[in-house]
Amino acid sequence: MNYSLKKALGAAALSAACAALPFSISAGDELARARLAEAGSRSSALDIAFSGLNARPVDRELFLYAVELTPEGPSKYAAALDGAARAMLKGGGEDYAWYLGLCKALRCAARAQEAVPNCKRALELDPTAAPVYRELGLTYAAAGSQRKAAETLEQGVELSSADYKAHYSLAKVLEARGDPRAARYYAGGLALALRGRDPDAGYYAGIMKAGLERAERKKKTARVKPPAVQTRAAKETAAECLKEVKAELSGNGHEAALRRSDACLKLSPADPALAAERAPLLVRLGKYEDGVKEYMRAASLYAGKASLAAFYRIKAAETWLKLGNSSQAIAQYLLALASNPGDLNALKGLAAALDARSDTGRALEIYATILKLDPSNDTVRTRSEELKAGLLTSDQMLEELRLRAAIDPARTSLQPEDIKLFKAIKSAELGGAVDYLKEKAPSAKGFTVRRDGQGAPRLALTGAGYKAYLFHATKDAVKFFEGRGIGLREIFNLRDLAGAPVFDPAGRLTPEGDEARRKAAAGEKTWLLPYEPVPTNPQAIQAAKGIAEAEQLGYREISEPEYLWLMKTTTCPDDVLKAAPLNVREFKDGTRARYLLCYVTNGLCMNESNMKLPQFIEQYRNNELDTSAADSHTGFFGAPGAKKRHFCENGKIWTGE
Repeated sequence: MNYSLKKALGAAALSAACAALPFSISAGDELARARLAEAGSRSSALDIAFSGLNARPVDRELFLYAVELTPEGPSKYAAALDGAARAMLKGGGEDYAWYLGLCKALRCAARAQEAVPNCKRALELDPTAAPVYRELGLTYAAAGSQRKAAETLEQGVELSSADYKAHYSLAKVLEARGDPRAARYYAGGLALALRGRDPDAGYYAGIMKAGLERAERKKKTARVKPPAVQTRAAKETAAECLKEVKAELSGNGHEAALRRSDACLKLSPADPALAAERAPLLVRLGKYEDGVKEYMRAASLYAGKASLAAFYRIKAAETWLKLGNSSQAIAQYLLALASNPGDLNALKGLAAALDARSDTGRALEIYATILKLDPSNDTVRTRSEELKAGLLTSDQMLEELRLRAAIDPARTSLQPEDIKLFKAIKSAELGGAVDYLKEKAPSAKGFTVRRDGQGAPRLALTGAGYKAYLFHATKDAVKFFEGRGIGLREIFNLRDLAGAPVFDPAGRLTPEGDEARRKAAAGEKTWLLPYEPVPTNPQAIQAAKGIAEAEQLGYREISEPEYLWLMKTTTCPDDVLKAAPLNVREFKDGTRARYLLCYVTNGLCMNESNMKLPQFIEQYRNNELDTSAADSHTGFFGAPGAKKRHFCENGKIWTGE
């Protein structure tokens, strides 16, 4: 059948399919139209997809469809994908989809080495997305790293075990490597494709059937000699060898044990116990990359034993964290939970890793799961409450402060100092301030207010209650530090372990100081004398990395007073400033919050909305402040004044409409 006839039949089939549908597809629903067109012609489907992206570049679902469908090698579609991805990234879009599109476009242009970092960035942004593993694996293969390709695609199959395309991609790479496991993945993918109902299922079933036949033929031709069967004697030899590894470890140390394990590996390359023994040896010797691979190999070899497989996935995740790769760590925690869904260690590790990446929504979901399994875990409950408090909108914070009688009830807008007060009160409450105040002032009225929570009603601190709490907590803190032999002058210059002051200039405990006091009362050394240096802070290291990456995109750091001024002068709530399209970034370095603003003209982060924000900061720095509180401009000769519009109105960016 010639191409024109095939295309005509495809178009006719599409027209008939559309006519037969019990519903109508609107002109704007390009994704549904493209999926229908795909059955007759992939080119037609791509034409529809890119036409839709021209009209709506931010349609990420349609964009990801175009990424998957774009053929390998140079084409007009690869060029269109490149342009669409770069346009979204230039506009400051921090979504894994745009990096994935750029990765695919560069690979199609035979620039696989340049493509790899973009796929890796997509993985960092979302380590749970199956398309990321597919594109990164195929890009590794195009760059000549078949081993990395196979490892990455195998992770993709583990995360998306019902995806026949994931099986096909892995089987194809394994076949190219001469790996006999290719047959297994072709067979698994074929079974899934035969049950599939989407337009691609039949096509993939055909090519996987052919791939399975090839792989089976190669396996037969490779059997020139009988496959080596591990006899009982060989197994005993391998077991004895493992005992010798342990003996070397206790006698001659890690290096001698590792050398002996290398010999054991030749005797029994698929022994999970040996892999599990080698992994910590490699890690202790500082060979983290090799160690994490052994942990992952041990987990795969223990696939039939859920708890052991999960345990070694967790160890792999912890090692990835030591290497500073949180994306890989999250992927391993997810694989651990796939093996053993109720594993609390995997859940805690995953929640902490998501929390460290400021992925608050997903972290809260995992914390909620932990609390269902372990309701008495106060540490998790407290952290969950802290995160929930951080997600409150300006209006919700205002309502909370009104409930506590901490501000004027007539107040209609939240000021920067109100946010600080709310955070301080909430931190004190989470630290047990209500119970503490009951002991110090049991008969005082007006210090707490009853509020309905989940389950039984709870007590919250009022504004007066917080002041009373701070008074008593400050006195106790001074007594505590005096009891440790610290002079009064030094006491008021103490810092916590992150370097934050324990007391403010007025001699009251800071929120950080209050937390240090509580932990110190429990027996921890939580303070630094004026001459003691701040110890290495993992949060500071992580923040420095994030700040350096942001600066490459055109961000520049502003001070906290400047950020608070920005909130006040624009009247934009904190959540609006940090969301797209303004995209202000916040990093916590363990001592303070650090704010970054897209500042560089023509920077990758700059767009039509956030390009106005640096002007406000420059006005602040030049002391050109508009301190007028009026809501309207004065009219000429007594005429009514026009309403004065702020950058944000009613919690949204003012567009002039």
